[in-house]
Order: sequence, then structure tokens, then C-alpha cells
Amino acid sequence: MTFKKGDRVKFLNDVGGGIITRIDNKTVYVETEDGFEVPSTIQQLLKVNVSQAESSPFTRTVSDASIPTTEAQTQTIETPSEYVDLTDDSDDSNIDTSVNILLAWIAQRKNDGKTAYDLYLINDCGYNIMYVTAMIKDAAYRGIQAGMLESDTTIHLTQIPTEDLKLISSIRFDILFFKKGKYLPQEPMRYELKTDEFFLCDPVNYVSTAYFEEKALIYNISEEYLMSEIENVAVDVQKQFEKQKKQIDATPPTPELPKKNTDPETEEVDLHIEQLVDNPKAFTPAELLEIQMGHFKGTLEEAIRTRKKRIIFIHGVGNGRLRLEINRALDKKYPKLRYQDASFKEYGYGATMVMLKG
Repeated sequence: MTFKKGDRVKFLNDVGGGIITRIDNKTVYVETEDGFEVPSTIQQLLKVNVSQAESSPFTRTVSDASIPTTEAQTQTIETPSEYVDLTDDSDDSNIDTSVNILLAWIAQRKNDGKTAYDLYLINDCGYNIMYVTAMIKDAAYRGIQAGMLESDTTIHLTQIPTEDLKLISSIRFDILFFKKGKYLPQEPMRYELKTDEFFLCDPVNYVSTAYFEEKALIYNISEEYLMSEIENVAVDVQKQFEKQKKQIDATPPTPELPKKNTDPETEEVDLHIEQLVDNPKAFTPAELLEIQMGHFKGTLEEAIRTRKKRIIFIHGVGNGRLRLEINRALDKKYPKLRYQDASFKEYGYGATMVMLKG
């Protein structure tokens, strides 16, 4: 079966279909009714015998009666093949909650001598994801693709000619994480990745990776998103610190300095890296954070076991990343524990107090 631009097709391995917008070698690009361009192979398509409307993909309408109906399509009620086991009480302490979502650019030399850039989305983690991608041009959004991407899989999003790169200011990602059965939820990710035409076109930035045979330029979207969140938290922390400092400065001085809590049921743990390792420069930032979080979890578990009433973790202000990771760990692993900022007069804005008893 032959295909050409303008043919209406259906997906054999997925729901829906659309209009063929272009054919590049063995890859056929299909624009769906939602305006997204989906790459496919000829073997995954079935031609539908209807005429193509000449309107925009955002205003085009096609009558359902013009699409052939199969016996399978007329069935309106299906028996679910799987049921969620709501009685599953298995231990979830070893469930992997890490996320690793990547964007890859691969340069392709065309027959006319020009270069185009293939854009791929990589789900390199244990979660399945629902994604929506769009490019931003002159503050207007243009949908690229949306769908579901299973764990440890890659999908081709689109191809962008070199001359079009300068027209795109950034690429928007909206991502939801989920698994079948029991899992620990992740917060949705919403991130805009700025595009730099000169950086993308420089061959020096393309390297060999484990994901592709060709050299690729890889962006770790999840890491970029986390760092932007940390920067936002750090800014908020700094603003709150300055506000509280003004309040403290406006308060008349007391006759004697306040003493730190000496309650035997309250434990104090200093997480500054200088207190945990002899030579911090011998470790990467990721390794240092892992050491601090390991000490946090170990001392917290010991305080719970020995029935302490409270535990205060001194993490400092810094860039806010350690504080953010502590809050996330408490929310996910210890949802029944209450926590709050420790006394500002005693610790500034650099400590968190966890209440282990009511």
C-alpha cells in the first residue's frame, strides 16, 4: 500500500489517526485532530478512504460516519483485563522513587545538504509518564506531541530544520508520573527549556551516549526542573530570612542571650558536610548530598527507635537543596511525622524540627 501527503490514516497499534503531513525516508508524520504531529512507520498505518479537508488542523472536523466502523469499534462496554488490588499491603520502603527524564537532540544531514535536528524524549526511570510537549514562538504555543511513554523507553517528538531554530524561544514540557499497582506518587513536572540556536548547532556539544548510536546533545529535564525549583525555594527562603531579620532587629534586646533547648528528649543533629567528612573536596556535589541524606535518615530512624520526643536537623541555608530534600523525604517516607522550622532565634532559618511524639 502506498501513502502520500494528504492521505487520511489510522494507527494500527494505537487509538486515532489523522492526516499525513510529510514523508521523510521511511518515517511518516501524521497530524492528529489535536494538531500534534506523530511520527510512525508505514507498517503501523492503515489508509482511510475519506477526502482530506482543506481547513486548518485546529478547525478541521470530520464526521464519524465517514470513518469505517469495525465490529470491535461498535462494542461500547469492555471487560477490564486487570483489576487494581486494593488489599495489597506489601512493604513499599524499597520502591524506586527517582525520576530521570531526558531530552535528546540529534543532527541529521539532509539530501539537500542542509541540517535538521531530531528531537527525542527519553523516559529513563521506573515510572510511566503522560507527557505534553509544545514549542514557544513569539509567546504563542504550538503543540508538538502528547501521549504516554512507558518506563525505559524513547519516543521521537519532531524534526526541526536549522533555519527554524532561531524562531523557537523554548520548549514546554508537562509530565505526569504513574505506575500500575502500588506506588509512591511524584509531583507533576512543568518546565520550559530555553533553546540556544548557536549551542544546538555546535558539533562540539554532541557526544556519544548509551541511548543512541549517533552522537547526541542531552538535556536532563528532571534535573533542570529540580534545580529551578531549588532556586525558587532559595529565593523564597532568602526573602523570608530578610523579613524575619528585620522583625528581630526591631525587637528590643533581652538582658541575656537565649539558650538552646537542653531537653534530654530533644536531639540535635548537625548536617553541615564539614561535620560528616574530613575532605569535602574529594566528593562530587551529588555524593555530598547523598552522605548528608544518609546521616539524616540514620539519625532519624535511631531517634524514632529510642523514643525521642523531638529531633532538630541543622542544615543551614545555602542554596536550599538539602532542606528541600529533607522535606521531600519526610513527606514521602514519614507522612505521619509533623515538622516545622526550628526556633529562628536559636538557629536562624537553617534548621528543621521533627516531632516524633504528639
